[in-house]
Amino acid sequence: MKSTRQAITGVALVVVVVMLFSTSPLCAIGTHKPVFTWQYRGGAVNTEQWIYDGDSPLALFEHRVIEQPALQLMFCNSGRKPLLLRHIRLTPDGPPLVEAVQLYCKCGQIVTDQLVDLDIAGQGTDRLVVTFVTGDREKTATSTRVLTLTYDSVKETYVYDFQVSLKFNSPELFNDKPPSVEYVDPWFVGCPGPAVEFPGMWKRRYQQFVYEAQNGEVRSIPINHYTTSHKGGIKLKPDGIFLTAFEPDANPAIQMVGDTADKSNISICWWGYDFHLSRSIAPDELFGPIPSHYRIFRCPSETAKSLLEKGVQPPLGENEWDGKKEYPVYERVSSFDKGLRLDRSYQGAVDPFPWLYVGKGAEWDRTYGRTDSSSLKIARKEEGLTRWQTFQGDGEGYFAEPWTPCKGYRVSCYVKTDTVSGRGSTLAVQYHVPNSPQVFPVITAREVTGTSDWTRLEVEVGPPPPAPPEIGCLMIMLQQDGSGTTWFDDLNVVFIQ
Repeated sequence: MKSTRQAITGVALVVVVVMLFSTSPLCAIGTHKPVFTWQYRGGAVNTEQWIYDGDSPLALFEHRVIEQPALQLMFCNSGRKPLLLRHIRLTPDGPPLVEAVQLYCKCGQIVTDQLVDLDIAGQGTDRLVVTFVTGDREKTATSTRVLTLTYDSVKETYVYDFQVSLKFNSPELFNDKPPSVEYVDPWFVGCPGPAVEFPGMWKRRYQQFVYEAQNGEVRSIPINHYTTSHKGGIKLKPDGIFLTAFEPDANPAIQMVGDTADKSNISICWWGYDFHLSRSIAPDELFGPIPSHYRIFRCPSETAKSLLEKGVQPPLGENEWDGKKEYPVYERVSSFDKGLRLDRSYQGAVDPFPWLYVGKGAEWDRTYGRTDSSSLKIARKEEGLTRWQTFQGDGEGYFAEPWTPCKGYRVSCYVKTDTVSGRGSTLAVQYHVPNSPQVFPVITAREVTGTSDWTRLEVEVGPPPPAPPEIGCLMIMLQQDGSGTTWFDDLNVVFIQ
């Protein structure tokens, strides 16, 4: 009986150990076995092409016409049908973490966004290989991009490995003065967040960019909309990674493989936080294939945390943004009491743009206001124009709700003046086309001169004009044209629907 009881007890212990192990994270490692396929969805009309793992869609291959203002802002009007891999998942059953990865090269005005050939190998296996051959319209260059998709069971992430080879069909075009080539410009989901609050807005993700620098340091850059020096000229160490942090279920990363890091730079866009990966071209490389190699994957949470803790922020130049460390942020309802530092990310659900000024005598007054102790101030001793203005503004192109239901804006604020001469102080608005000379009129409220107590000004503007369609936002300006002092406070912007 004793031996029987011992045997039963031993079996029970084995069962308990097996049950505990089966529910532990250790058991989860290596259990996912991918089965990759390239699938066509949607029938004969508007067919979509997707990469799948089993029954789960991982990434969409997109080659469609991009409308304005996205074409202007995201692709600089370089081609209406860019080749992209979109809505990319990095973990099984996880949400998409990468919004888009470009499948073409840009070399000045040469853009290889014309699909020449597409080859798929490894259907139904754990290693899918897709080869994209693209060229430019003038047939000056040909790009071959090989995507090898696998699953890393230790890091529990899909690995999208890209090997790019660019060949110039007419290298003599450059007269031994080769340009640089941008070989990818990815952007991540939820980054940027919405610039203003509105119903149904998406969730903002991440606070910092973190990377392994060429000199071995780990560096950290705050995610904000300032145009600062530490967002450019970024060099990684060989096989170094660049990631966004920190989210427990996310932290997408890009890695430059081999000597690609030595020849490449990263530049972060202040507007959309996409990051341009480009490399130099030596004169002797013009006549042969020009290689680049990078990977995209999810950085494990422990690694992301460790890098974030080690990260050191590069110093800013003394005169960046006129040497000021903080500017007020744009909100639709604002008393100008909130600010954003150049060396920090904004805390909260939104990812706002700052106000900036043009001209002499502009000041963010933190001691005086209409309803609290903050306002925007202009104090000029001589005639001339000084303006506080949004950077860039409010609208579809700057991470607000779509233009579609827009019937215009109603903008109001309060001004107080002290011995203002000249044309006076006012509120003004203008529809803005990014990266282009401005052609739309500046619409102003009435001007206030002399000395006056708080006075409400209002201006109303109709919906964005239908042409040009590149309009990105509504610029809002608080200005004084003449000598004297003006305070602006309690801005209210209403999106008319």
